[in-house]
Amino acid sequence: MRLPRRSAFGLLAALPAAAQTRPWPSRAIRCVVPSAPGGYDTYARIMAPRLSELLGQPVVVDNRPGANGTIGMQEVQRSPADGHTLMFAHVGAITINTSVYRNMPLDPVADLDAIAVAVASPLVWVVNPAAPFGTMPELVARVRAEPGNWRYALPSSGSINHLVAEDFKRRHRLELPAVPYRGTPQAQMDVVAGQVPIMLDSLGAGYGHIAGGRFRPLAVTSRERSGRLPDAPTMLELGLDAREYVAWYAFMAPKGTPGEAIQRFNQVANQVLGEAATADRLRELGAAPRHTTPEETLAFLRAERADFGAIARAGKIEVE
Repeated sequence: MRLPRRSAFGLLAALPAAAQTRPWPSRAIRCVVPSAPGGYDTYARIMAPRLSELLGQPVVVDNRPGANGTIGMQEVQRSPADGHTLMFAHVGAITINTSVYRNMPLDPVADLDAIAVAVASPLVWVVNPAAPFGTMPELVARVRAEPGNWRYALPSSGSINHLVAEDFKRRHRLELPAVPYRGTPQAQMDVVAGQVPIMLDSLGAGYGHIAGGRFRPLAVTSRERSGRLPDAPTMLELGLDAREYVAWYAFMAPKGTPGEAIQRFNQVANQVLGEAATADRLRELGAAPRHTTPEETLAFLRAERADFGAIARAGKIEVE
């Protein structure tokens, strides 16, 4: 049987496109981390080998620091939306920066596609062991009784630590001035030395000082107690916070990335995060895996952006 002339031409025209269609991923996936090496990119590097194995293509972690994450995020925004460039970034870059920095060139929640919230780590209120309070309620009572006499170390202005601490102060009507630093190590050094006795640190960054007896942990900001600090109550348990605050880390993609690629990466990422080897390694670092769909991730990011925006406005927090 011979095809009609028009059908034959149509079939021939379709062949090159069909031949060029390849399943995703068809080459290496670049995972941009908009921060310097040696930080939270560690979480992405823990996941990358297993992601590569399951996806059948290398997943390469590529640090692109600068301008509080903006340089790396813009690079992702401008990349082809074909699923071969992704981003792994933290709560500050994705949902806080737009509220505390003027003239942000992009809103990651609106300008990128959400894939998955992968990792979360609690913050922990710590004090110098010589400080005269052994519990968080004692700290609140002492600071309230001696307004302005106590200060807390702030590792980075405009960070989640900053917003959570200032919201805590505002809600409990505490006069507890911040002493700003240009990084976590410098802030920690002064807490260890007793120069500034109080700090809201991340568990991952502060655990070494806690284990070494240089910090006394008073409470964590997560919904549940941390396996690394089982004796430290949660702020929710103590009735001092109304919600959970954690430093979380999420995968995102350029706007318009095919839904099949987003769904596939989400499924594989959740599989990797559900494996004992990955979960155990994350917990060693004071973090824990999270499991979300792309739809749940987007809803979560929007809610976080709204909450942190409200905190920034209420506290008049703005970073130059």
